[in-house]
Amino acid sequence: MILTPPTIALRPYQETCIDRVITSYNLQPQGGKALLVLPTGGGKTIVFTEIARRLGLTTLIIAHRQELLQQAADKFRMVDPTVIIGQVGAGRHEYGAPITVASIQTISRPEHLQNLKLFGYGLVIIDECHHSSASGYQAVLDMLPDAFVLGVTATPDRLDKQSIEAIFGEPVFSASIIDMVEQGFLCDLRAIAIPTTTSLDDVHTQAGDFKLDELEVAVDTPERNRAIVSAYKKHCLGRQGICFAVTVEHAAHLAETFTDMGVRAEVVSGETPSEVRKQILHDYERGSVEVLCNCGVLTEGFDAPQTSCIIMARPTKSRALFTQCIGRGTRLAPGKKDAIILDITDNCLKHRIQPLTLGKALNMPLLNGESITETKERERQEREEQEEREARTTKVSRRTQDLALNMLARMEWKRQRTGTYVLEIGEHKHKVYLVPSDYKDGYYSVWAQLAPGYQKQQWLKESPLEWAQQHAEMKAKVLQAGANKAVLVDNNHPWRAKPVSDKQRYLLNKYKIPVTPHMTAGEASDLIGKAKDDAEKLRDEKKARRAQKAIQTLIGRRYA
Repeated sequence: MILTPPTIALRPYQETCIDRVITSYNLQPQGGKALLVLPTGGGKTIVFTEIARRLGLTTLIIAHRQELLQQAADKFRMVDPTVIIGQVGAGRHEYGAPITVASIQTISRPEHLQNLKLFGYGLVIIDECHHSSASGYQAVLDMLPDAFVLGVTATPDRLDKQSIEAIFGEPVFSASIIDMVEQGFLCDLRAIAIPTTTSLDDVHTQAGDFKLDELEVAVDTPERNRAIVSAYKKHCLGRQGICFAVTVEHAAHLAETFTDMGVRAEVVSGETPSEVRKQILHDYERGSVEVLCNCGVLTEGFDAPQTSCIIMARPTKSRALFTQCIGRGTRLAPGKKDAIILDITDNCLKHRIQPLTLGKALNMPLLNGESITETKERERQEREEQEEREARTTKVSRRTQDLALNMLARMEWKRQRTGTYVLEIGEHKHKVYLVPSDYKDGYYSVWAQLAPGYQKQQWLKESPLEWAQQHAEMKAKVLQAGANKAVLVDNNHPWRAKPVSDKQRYLLNKYKIPVTPHMTAGEASDLIGKAKDDAEKLRDEKKARRAQKAIQTLIGRRYA
């Protein structure tokens, strides 16, 4: 039996995000606003799709790139396969659906602005909302003054100093890359500074960052490009990496240098034909391309969790741009321990504001080659030594102990040449596989071969890698608990073919599930499990609504 994707198990902070946004909505459903700040890899798409699902309002999701719209639509369908989603953009004008995903370039045109009021959007979600001070977004919001507006972003700061808090107010929830690394939800980052002989002293500033044409002349040199490739080969050989360049021509020169020096590299840009680009990204996903060189197209909306090296060949003063770039390497993936950021540091003596490095962007005293967790541990040890010198003692917090255990407990996935991940479990050598989709990059199905028969079985159909890995590891932990637990996860075990038991009939009756004549014990078990999950989720939602109602009542009394 092929299992359907489960409702994604939300992380604790994601539940907090959802609760706080829904509370904000209940306090001001018409014209209210809320801001969520989550780093890349924090699951903001999952959060805002779940908010829309729970509120049940006619929803408009706006983004500035087509890839972001497709991601939102895909993940919404994973959470709720029955949902009807319309698209406005890329030549499609599908208004009137309960959920509409729209590109800002299309929906902000005058002829489309007139359509907005006709469809009664109660919820507007702006993805990557650090762009929302632009005139197009403001024109859309002006047409929907009664909608509740949710902004989500990984990088709320802007070079032009315009604060998005002026639009949304202070974030109802905010988390940093450091928070997520500490809690084990993002992989550790390690920065290595690579000094060059290039000087940026003659490069001027424009709109708060280096002037691109002058920057290109300064940094796109054969000597600097070879130094970058040599640094990759020295520190990151065997890791898949993304290299961020100044211009398309710079990216092409870097890709040529990588190739000439024996590293499989490709270049992608806005000028790359869509089919060629699709094939390059597919090859990168499968591991046949080691380094992707790009200019501006992989900073947002591109998810490749296996990326474990980021090469900042493009100097920048923008914290937002730098954070978006390194965010391409922060996602967890099977077998991935950390990501290395190669900080290409050029000479810059005349500028008061230096180009950003990982340490500066995160505001952490990272030593060269040191990771975030190593820095936190060093700081902790230094504090303890200082406190001991002052005749005080410091205990390691329970939270720190838990985090260390969580990191050590990561499962040992191995990657095959085909792109499939394999996990071997226990003395019986059970095997679990994450198999990449032939049709959709970034999606994997879960398969297993269990002792004693090792007959291949599918546990989960194609799902985003994060979901597939979570599902596979949940089942793997059951297997690790002991051989007697194997029957719980073995879809081919003989008990599943037996008739429905009396106890199962009782539970099916209890959950109002009809018993069909040929139903098996395995099918009944799956249906009962889903019914229990649904009932528990319904109880949680009712509890949350009661809590929100109590808050409203309390606030009403306070201001009465």
